[in-house]
Amino acid sequence: MRRLAKSVSIDSGSARLGASRAERRTIGGAAGLASARLMPAGCGLAIARLDGVEIEQQLWEGGQAAARLAHSFLAADIADAADWSGSNRNPFTFLKLALERWLAMHDASVIREQFSLDVLLATSLERYFTCEGKPGEISRVFIAVEPDSAGYVVLGPTLRLLEGVHSRLPSTFLHLFLGALNRWLPTYDYRAALDWVERLRDWYETDPEAGDIDLPDIKRHLPRCAKRQPLGPRTLAAIVRDVEDPTVRRILQLALDLDDVSRRHMRPELDDATRRLLMDCGEPVPALLAVFEQHDPIEGCFDEECQTMLEVTPAPNVIIPFNGETRQGVLHAFAILATVCETVSLAARLISIMPGNTPPGDTGANV
Repeated sequence: MRRLAKSVSIDSGSARLGASRAERRTIGGAAGLASARLMPAGCGLAIARLDGVEIEQQLWEGGQAAARLAHSFLAADIADAADWSGSNRNPFTFLKLALERWLAMHDASVIREQFSLDVLLATSLERYFTCEGKPGEISRVFIAVEPDSAGYVVLGPTLRLLEGVHSRLPSTFLHLFLGALNRWLPTYDYRAALDWVERLRDWYETDPEAGDIDLPDIKRHLPRCAKRQPLGPRTLAAIVRDVEDPTVRRILQLALDLDDVSRRHMRPELDDATRRLLMDCGEPVPALLAVFEQHDPIEGCFDEECQTMLEVTPAPNVIIPFNGETRQGVLHAFAILATVCETVSLAARLISIMPGNTPPGDTGANV
């Protein structure tokens, strides 16, 4: 997968070519047969005429399953029938166009400014593990979301701005912002760095030959304002109403909206078989690196830990299983995907106005 809505796989999308036009030949035209009269008149073997038959035929493995899923997409208004001609009557291309169109309508361009995410639509997750299922089966289809690379946000300047309004606003903002994102996409923040350092310390303590190891002191670099108790909803709502700085008000309102949207749906439950298969995968890789300052110890921990993140295939950030045979199954799956997209879109808008975070520009990141 390289681009949001690029990877659309229903069993297999490979095309095989065949059935080239045959040349028409007649019995009477064969040398030496017409005069020999070896067959009685009217009793010859007729050769089928191929006039009007396409020069090239295409066979898509799993095409019937893709067509049935496309029908469900049309019934759920996820796909547009007008895309059928544009897809050259290829059901796999049709599904890809439908997914691209849907994502474009759900802020893909905004997401792309801060995040690099891939979406996979497939009847199996063979990229991560081997799924057993009947050929052409679409009663269990998956939408998977995973990062192509981690986004980047600097929190320190925003926390200092908020602290000038209320001493407990910084911790409240962290609670809302990081909590909302982590409901759907793993974020590497100070808590992940602390956990990694503790695991390293435990490992070195059990190694008699490790000697003295200088590990990063993450706690010492935590801003004091981040350690305070977050504000309650009523107090926060009163502050948002009364704050005069438009940037602060916008940051706080977006953080509240982000928290609210992220709770619209629960993360889908996976069945026992899928969970067992995912046990062979690594932890999902972070979709965002959140540091207090550029090149701080949190970023250093991430740089070190990411060296081993891909030693085994990581699990997707989000897996949405659904029944592709039914309109309701498709609607429910895309309602969950809409929550993911709106959550990430709000986070991207928020990052773009947070001080100290310049827009990354077009870096070729794929969404």
